[in-house]
Amino acid sequence: MSQTTADPSTASTRRNRGAALEVTDLRIKYGETEAVKGISFAIQPGEFLTLLGPSGCGKTTTLRCIAGLEPASGGTIAIDGAVVAGPGKHVQPEKRGINMVFQSYAVWPHMTVAKNVGYGLKGSSKSEIAARVEEVLELVGLAPYAKRYGTELSGGQQQRVALARAIVTRPKILLFDEPLSNLDAGLREQMRVELLQLQRTVGITSVYVTHDQTEAMSMSDRVVLMRDGQIEQLDVPREIYRRPASEFAATFIGRANLIRGSLTGEKTRAQAAGLTVTTEDPYRGEGTDVLAVFRSENVVVGPDAAMLENRWDAVVERLMFLGRHLDVTLRLPSGIVRAEVPIDTPVTEGATVPVGVRARDVHFVRAQA
Repeated sequence: MSQTTADPSTASTRRNRGAALEVTDLRIKYGETEAVKGISFAIQPGEFLTLLGPSGCGKTTTLRCIAGLEPASGGTIAIDGAVVAGPGKHVQPEKRGINMVFQSYAVWPHMTVAKNVGYGLKGSSKSEIAARVEEVLELVGLAPYAKRYGTELSGGQQQRVALARAIVTRPKILLFDEPLSNLDAGLREQMRVELLQLQRTVGITSVYVTHDQTEAMSMSDRVVLMRDGQIEQLDVPREIYRRPASEFAATFIGRANLIRGSLTGEKTRAQAAGLTVTTEDPYRGEGTDVLAVFRSENVVVGPDAAMLENRWDAVVERLMFLGRHLDVTLRLPSGIVRAEVPIDTPVTEGATVPVGVRARDVHFVRAQA
């Protein structure tokens, strides 16, 4: 497993109003089942961090524990250095300075947009409530809809109401539990942009949970990739994509080609079923059994492959036209490789063609038994 905890430069340069969050050796058990198995990560003020992983990996359970909705069985959670969960300690959710945006928007249909957003400000003066509600409605683009009722809003507008209601109380930390999963694909893409722009504007520390890798990779300063209650890899999106720490990380993020081989004695070269695979990034793991990982968009098919460090002959098994590119299935002695190539690439099914990958686009990870 790999973790990188260096402060991301993107977060440090923006206007920050959020809190630092530190999760240390967090464990969450339900009876004999341990859903979260001793994970640790730290978030600096204003950072946008995503917990990513398949269903059942522990990401939502972790989020709910940060919110105070689940008790910790072990470890600690601290906000700006103050422990809110730990041995003998459980600060109530409403006292943590945290707000949460759920999958369901929970917009009350009998209230106007303005009343929905201002609900959490009860106890403040009418003038302060009006001013803060007006401010956040401007931020989320709903000022013209202030007097509309919940039943008169689209799904995207209801999501903006939920966001406005979450930030109007000026929390230290915002938590998002798959907030865009109920939207259609086009609106989800639009809301990703709007949500991230809003987070950058207000500077609130944010923890986002999703199983959607596109959301995680496009929105996050850093990503915590989880599996079976543990952290598989923690890094900036680009590094997780280019240098996955494990076979799971390679296959969960994007489309990866995997060639199983053994190191030749050099940390940058492996033999696999009669072919050699070379990387510029020396293998840092233990043992000699490795998987060479490279992405389908990095595979070159045709004469240009002869110029690359890794070059082999492959049989074209299948072609699929996908608009922007051809999806080519190729058979090597080591197995199947997928390539995304320009639509005018001269390939035909059944033909033997040269195939290549640059050494800098290959990364070795430990091969599982």
